[in-house]
Amino acid sequence: MAQISASIRSQALGFTTHIQVIIPQQLETPLVPPEKILYLLHGLSGDSTAWCHHTRIYHYAEKHNYMVVMPEVQRSFYSDMAYGSKYFTYVSDELPAICEKLFNIKHKREKTFVAGKSMGGFGAAKCALSRPDFYAAGACFSGALDMKTRVEEGKKNNQLLLPETRAILGEGLVYPDTEDLFHLATCAAKHETKPRLLITCGDSDFLLGENIRFDAHLASLNYGHTYKQWPGDHNWDFWEECLPMAFEFFNTQMDTQEA
Repeated sequence: MAQISASIRSQALGFTTHIQVIIPQQLETPLVPPEKILYLLHGLSGDSTAWCHHTRIYHYAEKHNYMVVMPEVQRSFYSDMAYGSKYFTYVSDELPAICEKLFNIKHKREKTFVAGKSMGGFGAAKCALSRPDFYAAGACFSGALDMKTRVEEGKKNNQLLLPETRAILGEGLVYPDTEDLFHLATCAAKHETKPRLLITCGDSDFLLGENIRFDAHLASLNYGHTYKQWPGDHNWDFWEECLPMAFEFFNTQMDTQEA
C-alpha cells in the first residue's frame, strides 16, 4: 500500500494546500490506483492527516481496495466563503481534476464516494447532494447537518457573531440554499439518479438532534437513505466504528448499480 502526502497548488484557493492519499498496492505489480475512490473529509478541528492519525483507514482502504483522498479545508465548512477561499469548488471540482492528472485515474460515478465526520459530515452530504452526477453515495458520521437552524438560533442569541462565521456567510449572516442540506435533499429527491446516503450518530452526541431531524426530512421525501444510531459520543471511537460500515455501504450501492 502506498501512502502519499502531497502539497498541491490550487487555483480555486489561490495557494498551496495539502492532501493525503492512500493507494492499495500489490507488491508484484506496478502501482495502479483502484477504480473505487473515496474522498474522506475532516472535521472542524482537523486537517488532511486526521483520519490517518486516529483511525485504521489504511486497513479499510486496503481491505476494500479503495483509493482514499483526504483534503484540507481549514474551518471553512466546505464552503465558497464570502470573505475567503472557494473551498467547496476546490473539493468538489478542482481536487478530482487534479487527482486525475496526478494519479492517472478516471472517475466513474458508480465508483466515486464521499464521507466525513462532524463538519466533514456536512461537507460529505453537501458534496453528494450538490453533485449527484459525480458521487454514487455519501456517508455522514455525526454530521453538523442542520446548520441553517443553528445559524438562525445563534443570530437570535448573539452567539454566532464570530469572525469565521462572518467570513463564511458574509456580514448579514444570510444562510443560502446552496448551503442548506434540507433544501439540497429536497431537490435531489426529485431526480431518478441520486446519491444514496448513510447517516450515523451516537446516542450521546451533541449533534444528535439535527441528525434525527435530517433523517426525518429524508424519510418524508422517500429518499431511500440509511440511518443508524447506537451508543456513542462525538469522538474517534465512534467514527472508527463508522468506517467499516461505510465501506460496506458503498460496496452494496456499487453492487446494486452494477447488477
